[in-house]
Amino acid sequence: MLLWIGLTASAAAIVYSGTKLSRYGDVIAEKTGMGRTWIGVLLMASVTSLPELVTGISSVTQGLPDIAAGE
Repeated sequence: MLLWIGLTASAAAIVYSGTKLSRYGDVIAEKTGMGRTWIGVLLMASVTSLPELVTGISSVTQGLPDIAAGE
């Protein structure tokens, strides 16, 4: 049961964050004058790189640089 609660909470967090990210992307596009597509590409590239960044930083801080290099 706890697994389903965690899954539901994670799904809700993803939906909420995605909605906010989309709105903020529109605001950034308006204020900078850049296209919405270009801002979307930049935001998606940033978000999809976060897992590797977190893995690399956490492995180096734990003294396991081989994991960071393999990532």
